[in-house]
Amino acid sequence: MPVQKKRRSALLLATGQVTQYGGNLDDGYYKKGVTKAYTILTTGAQSGTTNITLNGKTDAHSNNCVIDNNTGLMWSRYVCASLGPTSDGRLPWTTNANGEGIFTYCAAANAASLGGYTDWRIPNIFELFLLYNHGLSLVTPDTTAFPGWPNSNLAIYGIWSSTTQGSGTGNAMYIITGDGAVGRGFSKSNNLYTALVRG
Repeated sequence: MPVQKKRRSALLLATGQVTQYGGNLDDGYYKKGVTKAYTILTTGAQSGTTNITLNGKTDAHSNNCVIDNNTGLMWSRYVCASLGPTSDGRLPWTTNANGEGIFTYCAAANAASLGGYTDWRIPNIFELFLLYNHGLSLVTPDTTAFPGWPNSNLAIYGIWSSTTQGSGTGNAMYIITGDGAVGRGFSKSNNLYTALVRG
């Protein structure tokens, strides 16, 4: 008789919705999932700033990091703030003729040892989606852990993921900040904000 392996339970995260709507047995009724929890690192290698340079522009990026206590992922606490074609932190997914793009930005952060690390990457769509509190009217990540992340529901203030849209490979997936919705079909040549993760 074959030995049965014990199934391991996955830690599914709570959405953050705590209000029950319309008397339905919705997410606000059950409140299932593990509550999001973070550890903020602001001392040692995670204090001060590191200069990240692209196309002759420099972003004095905070070395602060945030550990997601449930997933174990480490995030840069802030998004890119001053690089890109319009110097507002927004970058194209695909590297442009000036060498500006989310992957060249990530490579520059690694070359500069942001927060003391050299293995930063662009998060995939699931990793990024899990940060957002979907119970808020203006859907954002935890504002104590991630101050300064964009919170407008305009698509142009979205955050890129590293995930390409399967049905149109010239497009990539992103999070529409403020809505917390997953955006599909956004051209990789458009400019959005960039978050960095490791682990």
